[in-house]
Amino acid sequence: MKLELLTLRTVRGKSVAALDYEPRRPRGVSLAVGHGYSSSKHNLDPLCAFLAGHGYRIVSIDFPGHKLGASGGRLEAVADLDESLVAAVRRLRESGGSAIYTMGHSMGATTALRVCAADAGITGAVSIATGYGRPLALEALAARGAVDLRSAYVDGLTLQALVAESEQPLEAALPKLAGRPVLYIAAERDAMVSRASAEELFARAPEPKTFVEIESDHTYAGENARAAVLAWLNERHPR
Repeated sequence: MKLELLTLRTVRGKSVAALDYEPRRPRGVSLAVGHGYSSSKHNLDPLCAFLAGHGYRIVSIDFPGHKLGASGGRLEAVADLDESLVAAVRRLRESGGSAIYTMGHSMGATTALRVCAADAGITGAVSIATGYGRPLALEALAARGAVDLRSAYVDGLTLQALVAESEQPLEAALPKLAGRPVLYIAAERDAMVSRASAEELFARAPEPKTFVEIESDHTYAGENARAAVLAWLNERHPR
């Protein structure tokens, strides 16, 4: 595959660092990909490189404000996430191809669902390790001090503030996905997103939809979802 480091621009002029994974034998199918809170595009590299090795074109981004990433700036609102992933979709459209999916892990997964819902030209989406009803769950985790919510890794919104701001837009987006395939992946050992939360999101989602549980914790769910994502994509786009 060919790997190119890009700088994309959002509609409001924010800089977004991205990796473009161009396969040797392209299938005409591509994915715009976003990582989770406090992480970076590097966390999803094993998944992206794997899919590119099977013919899928990938543009994977660093969201603004994430110190492990290369985009810089601040994460000021949910709109910053959506506009960043839209910039990746735009890059893929300019490159051609018959089908574009959005895909993400955790925070990036809810972003993928919202961006897909807002753009009828996107074929479908892949949601990895996220759920519904997250604000109350995060409040409980923070109160117990059970999990490090890693706000020090992000310039801008805390995870609690981000999830609270995201919940209503996600609920509004779900019905707009009707008629387009979406894969929902839950991680069996996920300490951040409970099985009940993942199942609630799936229950609220319209058809066509698929639910898969993988053996993984939260952090490495993207890497451990490789086989599930590839099988789902191949079913829809056989060579």
